[in-house]
Amino acid sequence: MVHLAFGGVAFLVPLLGRAGSITLAAAALLYNVLLAPTFGWDRGYRRAGEPRWAGIGTYPLAVLLLLCVAPLQIAMAAWGVLAVGDPAAAAVGKRWSSPSLPWNANKTWLGSLAAAVGGTLAAGVFLLYAGTTGGFGAVLGPAAAAGLAGALAESLPWPVDDNLPMAGAAAAAMVLGGA
Repeated sequence: MVHLAFGGVAFLVPLLGRAGSITLAAAALLYNVLLAPTFGWDRGYRRAGEPRWAGIGTYPLAVLLLLCVAPLQIAMAAWGVLAVGDPAAAAVGKRWSSPSLPWNANKTWLGSLAAAVGGTLAAGVFLLYAGTTGGFGAVLGPAAAAGLAGALAESLPWPVDDNLPMAGAAAAAMVLGGA
């Protein structure tokens, strides 16, 4: 739920601009990594035993990096892939049984499909919201590339939390695809 809730903040990017959005992401990062764990304010949303630099810390870091290096419409769309695709994979993968992926026994085919579909839809919504011209047909290709790349990155067994590679892969797919 935290992924989804913070993902809604991406709708503020056009209003806040790059500097305001970066400031907000940096504040979220500082809160999640320094303040909340120090004062115990994160008990309601941090998994038991989760280190500071797990999902709750890498999510705002991924968003901050996107906002610093990518065009804003791509940053918003990749943020959408992260905000919707990652929790969709977890929810579907845990709720319904399906075979594990050959390259990562902790991930399932249905979970990865949910990440791809959810990420694609979120990327499309944010690309349209950001003003991409040409309507749905113009955003379908870049959104699908972002959703698929994000889902693939989420499925791989990384030595770091999957938020960073998922967001990066989604953004890179859109840049390489000419979005």
